[in-house]
Amino acid sequence: IQWCPETEGTAIARLEGREFEYLVRQKKIIVGRNSSRGSVDVNMGHSSFISRKHVEIRFDSPHFYMSCNGKNGVFVDGRFQRKGAPAIQLPKT
Repeated sequence: IQWCPETEGTAIARLEGREFEYLVRQKKIIVGRNSSRGSVDVNMGHSSFISRKHVEIRFDSPHFYMSCNGKNGVFVDGRFQRKGAPAIQLPKT
């Protein structure tokens, strides 16, 4: 993930994966999987290991924070983040 804060009206960050790029233009995004119950901002596929609303990323100037809502947790820079744990401040890259 690489963050690129810019002026209002343009992307404030960019999420990069192996096969996707997502320009963040709002202060809160949901990463997970689309389902019949609704869609997410960043769809990570249909794996049962990915919750519908797995991760929430929010921008609280000048930093980004991530909360894990997925039952399987998530790794950030090699450190495991559990569901319901306090939000962590994300590094700039």
